[in-house]
Amino acid sequence: MLGSLFVFFGIAHLLFGIAGVVFPTWFYGAVPPWPPLHVGQIQIAGVFDLSLAALFLGAAGDPARYLPVAAPAGAVAELGHAIVRIGHIVVGDNPPADLLAPSCMLAFGVYLLVQTLKRPRAQPE
Repeated sequence: MLGSLFVFFGIAHLLFGIAGVVFPTWFYGAVPPWPPLHVGQIQIAGVFDLSLAALFLGAAGDPARYLPVAAPAGAVAELGHAIVRIGHIVVGDNPPADLLAPSCMLAFGVYLLVQTLKRPRAQPE
């Protein structure tokens, strides 16, 4: 199951990343109304998404091996991004219709956090 989640979220981040980096003007016009952003900010967000795509798609090949890195890094990224996006909705910068994507990020981030906390810690010698 974890491998499938890594593939799903990896592809989602890959698509958003490509759209943000290569087609920032189209991306800004296609997504729900966000606070005013310039092309560079959208491209920076696209690079962030491409980084997560590489992390998740790389981890999908051998989830057990890469979980110690992918789960905590993914939890921080997904939870942080979801909280910022939901915060924009709460303060009125983004419309309530923009809640679907950050809700999915939040759920995946919580799942990755649980996976991180479940892992046994190495004991010092």
